[in-house]
Amino acid sequence: MMWVLFALSLLELLAIHLFVALKWPLIGWPLTIISGLGAVAILFWIRSFRTHPHALSDGRLHLRFGSLKAIDLDLSNIARVRRGWEQGALEGRGIVNLAGIAYPNRCIELCRPIKKGCNRVFVLLDEPDTFDQALVECGIAIE
Repeated sequence: MMWVLFALSLLELLAIHLFVALKWPLIGWPLTIISGLGAVAILFWIRSFRTHPHALSDGRLHLRFGSLKAIDLDLSNIARVRRGWEQGALEGRGIVNLAGIAYPNRCIELCRPIKKGCNRVFVLLDEPDTFDQALVECGIAIE
């Protein structure tokens, strides 16, 4: 989905901004430059998912949303990890969604809320079975 966002930003850059730049250069070229920088920023953000992966170490689970957001959870604060959840759970209060514009495949329920009363963290994992196995080995229930 993020690559689609990047492709759409390039398409918009070529189709709209270059037309405006040719028709009204004083307005168009600054807009084109700003859009180009935005496309480059999206590209760097997408690449940051490889350099900022989720990690499990020293009794803590480090969850990241590329370079934009990170949450560190103490394993003792994790009540369970769920593979499914009720409809509308992503719209409610008390959640952190680290899946972005994609649909998450795991919900981490916490014993004690973290910042601003958040007691659920939704994540999208490339290898959910490996994630589940690592947490099971730490004594966390997977449902």
